[in-house]
Amino acid sequence: MMLSISIDGGGLPAVQRYMAKNGFTMPALVDAKMETARQFGARGVPTTFIVDRQGLIVASGYGSVDFDAPAFRTYLQALLGSSQG
Repeated sequence: MMLSISIDGGGLPAVQRYMAKNGFTMPALVDAKMETARQFGARGVPTTFIVDRQGLIVASGYGSVDFDAPAFRTYLQALLGSSQG
């Protein structure tokens, strides 16, 4: 599952417009007070965290990510494979 967390001060309406404009269909959490961002230790925007089924952060990175890129998909497949044992 993919979930986006927005720190946009414009709140839910701004996030909904952005998601619709870009064709994103994943759930979006609005974190305008940055409470969740602080808990995860996010230091920049955008930040990507990959969390396993046990709730542990298994990977993270700063900057934009092409989630459709073959290299990223291969990376996720490898993570999924290593967590199924």
